[in-house]
Amino acid sequence: MSVVIPARDAADTLGRQLDALAAQDYTGRWEVVVVDDGSADGTAGVAESRRPVLPALRVVRTRGSGGVNRARNAGCRHSRGRLLLFCDADDLVTPGWMSALVRALEGAPAAGGALERRALNGAAALAARPPSAVPRLADSFAFLPYPWGANCGVRREVWERLDGFDPSYTYGSDDVEFFWRAQLSGAALVFVPDAVVLYQLRERPWDMARQYFRYGRSHPMLYRRFAADGMPRSSSAEAYREWGRLLLRACALPRSPTVRAQWLVRAALRAGRLSGSLRHRVVYL
Repeated sequence: MSVVIPARDAADTLGRQLDALAAQDYTGRWEVVVVDDGSADGTAGVAESRRPVLPALRVVRTRGSGGVNRARNAGCRHSRGRLLLFCDADDLVTPGWMSALVRALEGAPAAGGALERRALNGAAALAARPPSAVPRLADSFAFLPYPWGANCGVRREVWERLDGFDPSYTYGSDDVEFFWRAQLSGAALVFVPDAVVLYQLRERPWDMARQYFRYGRSHPMLYRRFAADGMPRSSSAEAYREWGRLLLRACALPRSPTVRAQWLVRAALRAGRLSGSLRHRVVYL
């Protein structure tokens, strides 16, 4: 079994994630493959420093700028496991995460775990991206469910059959696209509530906005790819109403950091969808 971690400029957080992996209770053979995706900080050094507690650790260096899916594919190509688990460098896997995903993948081709958002994040970040009331797979598009790339796994045979993650999704919907293709190819996807990752959100408002703009920009790309498979078009009427609400609430922005965070991510998502619609010549607002 292999755990693949794409990492770019992650020196401040990668160590704690590797320490959490070293403390897992899984007793089978496994390795960690860290892909240093063109980092300008000490990411590779942090990874190398964990060799005493992770003897099967492998560090792969890439040039960077190719996006998270290209980094994931590089890690998979350098891995040896029959099962491929994925987590991110800025999050924190909880005890039992690895064992839970491995058990699930013994019975299903693909799996996703739960994200816990409260432990590592402040009030503004949680207001901008509130936790789900009930842990579950994501289903943001009224189409197929999908796991987050920060907490998922797949059998190697599925990754190989699909020719890996699509590198044209450099940021945003990178995980969605892969697991939709997996399901459409016949690979069942299961939710693993016991595989929990503490998820690190962006804290600074403009970082949140940049992230959500990229998310939104990728949505029309998804629609262009999967409309023929049944992905519904977004509601233009709802998009116009949302822009109206955003304009009405703009005057309240100076009052509260949480209100500003909520407003920024919602406006950034819609702006990203508009940009993506123009870029990919579809209407998905």
